[in-house]
Amino acid sequence: MSSIKLFLSSAYQRGMDYYFNLRLQRNKRIILENKSKGIFAVEIFSIMGFGANFIWLLEILEYCESEGLKPFVVFRNPSKRIGSKSFSELIQLKKGGKKSFFLSYAAMRSFKDLGLSRAWNYNSRLNLDRANYLIRKYLEIDTGVIEYVQNYIVDHFETNRIIGVHYRGTDKVSEAPAVSYELVKEIMHTELSKNSEITQFFLASDDHNFIDYMTTHFGNEYILTRSVNRSKNGKPIHITSKNLREINREALIDCLILSECNKLIKTASILSGCSVIFNPNLEVEMLNEPYANYRFFPEKFFLKSK
Repeated sequence: MSSIKLFLSSAYQRGMDYYFNLRLQRNKRIILENKSKGIFAVEIFSIMGFGANFIWLLEILEYCESEGLKPFVVFRNPSKRIGSKSFSELIQLKKGGKKSFFLSYAAMRSFKDLGLSRAWNYNSRLNLDRANYLIRKYLEIDTGVIEYVQNYIVDHFETNRIIGVHYRGTDKVSEAPAVSYELVKEIMHTELSKNSEITQFFLASDDHNFIDYMTTHFGNEYILTRSVNRSKNGKPIHITSKNLREINREALIDCLILSECNKLIKTASILSGCSVIFNPNLEVEMLNEPYANYRFFPEKFFLKSK
């Protein structure tokens, strides 16, 4: 990166930090004023992936539900990439919960920034059924995404038994033991041996090489996948991609298609964990367990040793 680009990037980050810190100083007053009107309004600055943002949203909805508050929530990625507010474009709040120019919003990079009067821990409060209830009550999914998912299922789910396979292949090794391609292949062969004539696999992954490996081994007869941007160098695309709108949209589509499968085989990943939130009756086989300090909701419900 040239010295000019480095300077501009540093200046942008300093500007964002200054702007954010100013807003943090106003948080307590904003939250108290809004709560007196039965409202909870927060603008979230997050560089996390789609799944983690979605769980943060559910936590806020659970807080509002318990306090009798109407939620207004907006996500913003604090970068200059395309679609920095795309998460909130794809998943919106019902009944006028979109961003309003007549409201002041508390700013948040983590929950401690909100200074809530009592500790709030979604890891202990939420379960799959409760989270599904919050989705149905509060959220609307982008109609274009819903239409795409429905058409994909009609056009591609040709057998009676579709098994979703989600393989997280980039940055998750710091949170859970790595799973080899060979192990996933063996498990897929086991599923095929039960009834190969009615079984297909829908593959979702951030790892381009995983998709190539499985497609080459099993062939298009058994493999369903989508042509999307995937990592070829082990770096997470939600960090490296210049187009957040594309990344968020494709993540949501994969999540919803996985939720429509008959069974889900997954490595540790909040994204595919969210698929089970959309369909709490989905059968799940988890191939690795997150390390002890990463056993958050919803992953903790899929562990063999709870």
